[in-house]
Amino acid sequence: MDLRGKLNILALYLPAFHRIKENDEWWGEGFTEWDNVKKGRPLYKNHIQPMIPLEGYYDLSNEQALYRQAQVANQYGVDGFVFYHYWFTGKKLLEKPAEILLKSNIKSQFCFCWANEPWSRTWDGKNNEVLMPQEYGDESDWKEHIEYLSVFFKDQRYLRIEGKPILFIYSASRIKFFDRMISFFNSFLVNHGDKPLYIIEFISSFNPKKFGKNTSAVIEFEPLYTTRFDLSAFGKAKRVFCKKIGLTDYQNYNRLWKKIIDRKKQYGVICYKSCFVGWDNSPRKGKKSMVVKGGNPLSFYNNFKKYLFSKRQNASPFITVINAWNEWGEGAFLEPSVQYQFSYLEAVKKAREEYEKNS
Repeated sequence: MDLRGKLNILALYLPAFHRIKENDEWWGEGFTEWDNVKKGRPLYKNHIQPMIPLEGYYDLSNEQALYRQAQVANQYGVDGFVFYHYWFTGKKLLEKPAEILLKSNIKSQFCFCWANEPWSRTWDGKNNEVLMPQEYGDESDWKEHIEYLSVFFKDQRYLRIEGKPILFIYSASRIKFFDRMISFFNSFLVNHGDKPLYIIEFISSFNPKKFGKNTSAVIEFEPLYTTRFDLSAFGKAKRVFCKKIGLTDYQNYNRLWKKIIDRKKQYGVICYKSCFVGWDNSPRKGKKSMVVKGGNPLSFYNNFKKYLFSKRQNASPFITVINAWNEWGEGAFLEPSVQYQFSYLEAVKKAREEYEKNS
């Protein structure tokens, strides 16, 4: 599916809601991301935790769960999912949902974001113990990796731009031989009758500017881009202070959104617009978390509508990426909850209809 000529709303997708043997070993028998979500506790008056999925604690190893997600997304104007993809020199993690989708006839457009970070005990606040190191191998590993990805690229539901398969890269600057690796990927694809990759780099504290020569576009990872780069000197100092002494870092929802809507920064290549639903990673980090206060379906709708209509030089009006579809442990999810029902998805649909009617 080629993303050109109309608005396309994509949502980042976390494939962690199913059991894998590695998590059994690291975290205990039967662990899934839902265990983190259920640990949420209120930190202040009217703080809503834990968040509860409206349709239950689903299992992404079940095709029916994926089918239902696609059905709901299509109904409310979310065009596709950006699946986080985990590859560690031939070792795959949390790959099952995308593989199930590939073998199914579920009507869901999708692409991958290679989340190329090492896995550590970050989820419970312990950053020192690396569970799965991230290394990048040599050409034999690159060949195995692109062979695996190319199977998905051949699917008609896989998202493309200019006919090229999209691949988001979470942190390009972490990959020492990034340009060589992407050139290798592209040569493989062209030699096998496909077009080269359309690489989109995430801009973040780890990757503050475009890194690769073969990169086609960039995207800012929200709200962490804004809290890293766009706060005042006082706001940045406050964040450092909170982290140093273990206090909760509270941010203002509408203030962060305004900075996203008003941003003019350019990168020398096209920048695809991005935004967020909410942010509250206290289920994972307790009092040492960042909580963006003031978010609710109405404030999301008001901001998202302004964001869709906002103009930014060198930013494409055709693609927007929302963080996220189902980051429940970080308070960034569009999926229906017991607390908010379908309100966030209704906000997306309503804002989209107004934009398409008036633009």
